[in-house]
Amino acid sequence: MNNAVARAGGHVTLIFSIQDDSENPDAQGSRGAGFCLRQGAEVSVNINLPSGGEHPDDEPLVDIAVFDYDGSVAPIECLEPYQVLLEELQSSGQFSVSGHDIELKVMLELPRSQGFGMSAAGLLAAARALIGAVGIADAEEEGGIGGVASDADNPPTEYDLASLVAHRTERRLSSGLGDVLALSAGGIELRLEPGAPGEYGRAVGFDAALSPILVWGEVGKHTGDYIDDAAWKVRISAAGEDAVSRLRQGKWDQNKWPELLHESANFAEISGLHGEETRQRLLNKVEEVLTLSGQSEGHVARLCMLGTSVAILPLSLDMSPSESDVRCITTQLDALGLNYLRTTI
Repeated sequence: MNNAVARAGGHVTLIFSIQDDSENPDAQGSRGAGFCLRQGAEVSVNINLPSGGEHPDDEPLVDIAVFDYDGSVAPIECLEPYQVLLEELQSSGQFSVSGHDIELKVMLELPRSQGFGMSAAGLLAAARALIGAVGIADAEEEGGIGGVASDADNPPTEYDLASLVAHRTERRLSSGLGDVLALSAGGIELRLEPGAPGEYGRAVGFDAALSPILVWGEVGKHTGDYIDDAAWKVRISAAGEDAVSRLRQGKWDQNKWPELLHESANFAEISGLHGEETRQRLLNKVEEVLTLSGQSEGHVARLCMLGTSVAILPLSLDMSPSESDVRCITTQLDALGLNYLRTTI
């Protein structure tokens, strides 16, 4: 029996553009900005050889269970991404579990479909756990992992393969664009070039003592309903590219935080995402919470893309809010019956 456990954090996008014109999924993705979360997904894997030997058809027998952040069993459609992930791993030429039984248990730590990057977190953690249990073989052909350039001095690593197959799975299912790339940078990130981490994608990040309060409402549209829609794509990409063109000027560090907050508010407005009724209603409620709690001078509310969700963020990274300030906010959130969770990056 081979066992492994792996984790990956979530991610909140504040600004993005849609870059999916390339026929190569490794080059598809987004430019944009956001922040990575400590909470995300934990995946455990058990890989066994059946008592009677390998399966006659050499195909692995896979048992997948996905659990939501509240401990409930996720709907059956949540299993497909992990089946696709396993296909991507098998087709890489560096991973094989032929003829074995696989048990995959996915524990999500934040709500799905709310802009918290649970798709990428679950897939990345699953890929890391699967590779951790089995290891990776040497690339069969010059060119490395599935066409990602490698050489003797820079051999592909297990994390390279995990990120690549997680990104490819997201693109196959239109469940995400740049979350995997963002997670490769960590912290408060800026995605400069679209694609999977490595040859195509490029992102930078910086660390900060940040504890966002995430607030969410009813589940809205699937990510694919936006990124695969021509009209939304034009509006979102124009606003996102404009914002990134300014954010990428100069050094990406803590001094960029006020600018990121400013650009994210503009992006939500110009792209039209701010105007959707459910998002606007939730944003208005959270802004009311900040006013009633007396915290509107030190905090702002920003939409999380692409959920019906809002992140409460400090105006300055230099001064962390006191526990008293946080309690003032959460007391008002409770009074309005809003779902929320305080996390860290």
